[in-house]
Amino acid sequence: MSDLPSDLLQVDGLGRRYGDLAALDGVHLRVAPGDRLGLIGPNGAGKSTLLNLIAGSLRPTAGRIRFDGRDVTRLGPARRARLGVGRTHQHPAVWSSLPALDNVLVAGRRPWGRLRAGGRERARELLAEVGLAGVERTAAGALSHGQRRQLELAMALAGEPRLLLLDEPAAGLAPPEVELLASLLAALPRTVAILLVEHHLDLVYGFADRITVLHSGRHVHTGTVPETRSSPEVAAAYAGVAP
Repeated sequence: MSDLPSDLLQVDGLGRRYGDLAALDGVHLRVAPGDRLGLIGPNGAGKSTLLNLIAGSLRPTAGRIRFDGRDVTRLGPARRARLGVGRTHQHPAVWSSLPALDNVLVAGRRPWGRLRAGGRERARELLAEVGLAGVERTAAGALSHGQRRQLELAMALAGEPRLLLLDEPAAGLAPPEVELLASLLAALPRTVAILLVEHHLDLVYGFADRITVLHSGRHVHTGTVPETRSSPEVAAAYAGVAP
């Protein structure tokens, strides 16, 4: 019998407090290699806090995080990125003055990046994969909001992550852009596991293998899409929330 962990990411009893306020309280989470996990919940549920804790930009006040069998609870974001944890942000984090191609090149040449020899060609391929072929020399600041979202996805993929954390990638997108995003996410290889935080429930339901729901900093449900749609706990968590 193998001793290798079956889960790529293991979150156990994770908590984050700000004085008397518990932004996250005793959350458990599992992400398998190649998994597609949606993370949803009303505003203030703790979704972005959980992503920041997994990425290492926040430190937990309770609990443990393991990645590929290694305890990374006290590691910073750069060291986690070297291990294979990539992410995007609620607001696209791009270098506005640099051309789109250079954004991908710089992202891929960070200490944890993988773009070395032949990196320029791979950067072009990544831009094409996210629907940005032809804008290589356009400054990131001149791109539309939706295109900057696509660019940040290419930048995250340049690090060849094993786990990709997506923090509300559809925020601010028009319906046709959300449809494009859905197709881009569906085309990503199963060599990377994805944890998707998103308020566009149709996008999450069409993408995820499983859904985890948070409410007021606590886990209330994990299940398949049909199980999530029919869950009374999920309905109660969203009660009174405008669609």
